[in-house]
Amino acid sequence: MTATKSLYFNLFCMILLSLFFLSTVYISNSLAKDDMDLYGDMLEDDMVNPFEGDAEAIAIGYERFNSRCSYCHGMRGIGAKGPPLTRGYYKVSGGTNINLYSTIASGLTINGRPTQMGAFSRTIEDDDIWRIIAYMRQEYKDRKAAGSNFKYGVYP
Repeated sequence: MTATKSLYFNLFCMILLSLFFLSTVYISNSLAKDDMDLYGDMLEDDMVNPFEGDAEAIAIGYERFNSRCSYCHGMRGIGAKGPPLTRGYYKVSGGTNINLYSTIASGLTINGRPTQMGAFSRTIEDDDIWRIIAYMRQEYKDRKAAGSNFKYGVYP
C-alpha cells in the first residue's frame, strides 16, 4: 500500500514538474513572438536612427531602396529573390537598427560563409543606409496600419 502511494506521489510530482517546464517554454516563446511583432518599432536598447520619422529622409530612403535593394528584395520590400524587408521580421540578421545597418554595410554571413547579401558600405553612403532603414521601418508601419497580413510578395 505504501509503495502505491509513493508511486502515485512520484507520478504526480513528475506531471507537475513537466507542466511547469512546458508553461515556461510556452511563455518564453510567446514573449519572443511579441518581440518579433514589434521589430517595426524601436527597441529599448537599439541604436537611434537619425532619420526615423523624417518624411524627407524616408522619401530619399524609398528612392535609394528602389534603386539599390528592390532587385533582390522586391518593390516596397515585399520579397523577391531575397527575403521581404518590410514585414517587421528579420529571421537571420535580427531587427535592431544596428543589425540592419551592419547587414547592409558589411553584408551577411552565415556560419562564416558569405551569402548573396553583399556589403554595400563602399557604394552606399552611411546616411543613405540610415535613410533606407527609416524607409523600411515606415513601410512596415504603413503596411501594418493598412491591415496587411504580410504575405511574401504581396502588398497590403
